[in-house]
Amino acid sequence: MGKTNNHRFLSPYVSKAMLLLLLVFIGSSYKVVGQIPDSLWIKTSSVRFWQNIHPKSSFAESAPGRLTEVQILNLSFSTTKFRNFHPDVPARIMVENLILRFYIENDLEVKKDVYFTPGFYYRNMVIYKGHPDSMTTTFRALPDSVTKSKLYPGGRTISLYPGEKAIFYASFNFIRTNANNYTPALVEKDFLKHWIQTQKIRAEPLDIISYVISGILLLMIFYSLAVFLQNKNKEFVYYSLYALCSTILIFFKSFGTSESNESYFLYEEYLDFATMVIGVIFYLIFVRSFINTREDHKKLDKFLRASEILLLVLLLIFSGIYFFTNNYISLFILENYIIKIIMFFIGIVFIVYSIKKKDTLLNYLAAGNIALLFFSILSLLGMFRIQIFPNPGNIFNNSLFLYELGVALELIFFLSGLAYKNRRDLTERVRERERLKLENERQEFEKQIAIVTTRQEERDRISADMHDELGSGMTAIRLMSEIVKTKMKDQAFPELEKISNSANDLLGKMNSIIWTMKSSNDSLESLVAYLRSNALEYFESTPVVCKVSVPDNIPQIEMSGEKRRNVFLSVKESLNNILKHSHATEMHLDITITKTKLIIHVADNGVGIDTEKLRRFGNGLSNMKRRMESIGGDFQVQSGPGSVIIFTCPL
Repeated sequence: MGKTNNHRFLSPYVSKAMLLLLLVFIGSSYKVVGQIPDSLWIKTSSVRFWQNIHPKSSFAESAPGRLTEVQILNLSFSTTKFRNFHPDVPARIMVENLILRFYIENDLEVKKDVYFTPGFYYRNMVIYKGHPDSMTTTFRALPDSVTKSKLYPGGRTISLYPGEKAIFYASFNFIRTNANNYTPALVEKDFLKHWIQTQKIRAEPLDIISYVISGILLLMIFYSLAVFLQNKNKEFVYYSLYALCSTILIFFKSFGTSESNESYFLYEEYLDFATMVIGVIFYLIFVRSFINTREDHKKLDKFLRASEILLLVLLLIFSGIYFFTNNYISLFILENYIIKIIMFFIGIVFIVYSIKKKDTLLNYLAAGNIALLFFSILSLLGMFRIQIFPNPGNIFNNSLFLYELGVALELIFFLSGLAYKNRRDLTERVRERERLKLENERQEFEKQIAIVTTRQEERDRISADMHDELGSGMTAIRLMSEIVKTKMKDQAFPELEKISNSANDLLGKMNSIIWTMKSSNDSLESLVAYLRSNALEYFESTPVVCKVSVPDNIPQIEMSGEKRRNVFLSVKESLNNILKHSHATEMHLDITITKTKLIIHVADNGVGIDTEKLRRFGNGLSNMKRRMESIGGDFQVQSGPGSVIIFTCPL
């Protein structure tokens, strides 16, 4: 009886103990959650096109890596809100998992499919679905094969049956960039394509500007390469590489807007910044070559070389941290607080140096750098959510647009500087060409002078040899023939008379040749004097009276031996014709000198020149004409009472 009573007494305690053990066992996968407030439930009927669920969600943080259901249940969720873009997102979250919790109720009578997206620039997203209860909840991970959207890789499909309620957990990671976008939303299935287009349409005005800037930079690449191929100016290769980096940076920033794939994530996390740094390095190399810092600005050259090496080393450090660690904070500090500040410092030093030097070309480049630095600073402030204008939609609050504006202004100033440099180089080339031309002309003139001097020296030597050797010989022949004639008075030898006359005539011709060849006689004054003395001497022992008229003042004009010789022989031929054929008793030699011409009139009072006489001494007249024309002169014959021969020679 007692045993029966004891058994009945212990049974309730055993039952309660077993129930407690069962609850503990279930606690490994169940958790008491309490009643969920109606205000947190998102009803599918309220999702018209799309709905931002940020206000009705809560989040928790965890270490990197995929979580189990039990680990997620043990997390502490917070309703604290943070705004869309980094750095408003706490830096610690950038290297951790973010778990977003939200509640959906399908209050429709049909199955409802909606897309969930946390925004842009996320990876490793896993969706967990739980079934709420007044006391407990359980959940499971939804496989990607079912939830992943082919239309938009960044979204996940959520399906609910009529009247179904569910708790959803979305686990994902921010990509390591300061352009993260946190806008969790539900999008209607049929509206997803339009929603994606809507996100891109919002950026279309800026995209158009970006594509225009990219097109201009592309033209600059072609122009720079064309200049290099034409002139072999290697600095334009560096500028084309800088323009290429700028084109890649601007184009893909616009082209990849709203993209959600790993290829663009790599660009957003690493390649965009690496491209910018490499572009700056190429720009510094271009500046050194463009303004020839090695020779003209040695201090600036050393500074820019050191800057290139420093930026390259920091880029290698940045690359090492990115590829071999998960340390986002170091990347962020290195990118935004070290490398960009160093680039800003390099720009300031270059600008200050350029202004101090007061070099026009440097000033153009400095003006471009001022514009680029100014708008880069505004762009950086925009990335930190510091707005210039109160309206968030104002394009001047967009970081990319501000950077593009700086690039455009820098390009304008560069083209202005290039135009100035081309104009300056063209002027210098013209001056150099003129200098070389003058130098060549000087050398050619000196060569001609040397040739003329050599010829004159040779003429002087020949004339001296003729005077000393032939002259003395001919004089000796003439004297000896006269002596023989004197000794042989009783006997007549016509040959001796011919020898004496020939020697005398030959001696006169030789003196004329010597006078022509001697360089010291290369003047107008010498020619006039020689014509006067020769004419007077020629008619001295003849019945013809010779009258000579010459100017009182004869200008100092140089006349070559060739001119003097042809003028003299032509005048001498006319004197010979007067003596032999004119039967004149008087002749006049009138010499006139103008600014450009020497005019010689030879007139006589003889019988004149008729056709028969012309045939008789036609060779003499033709010789005179030929000689005068050979020196650019003129020859005229006037016949009337007597004859007049006019010689004209240019001076």
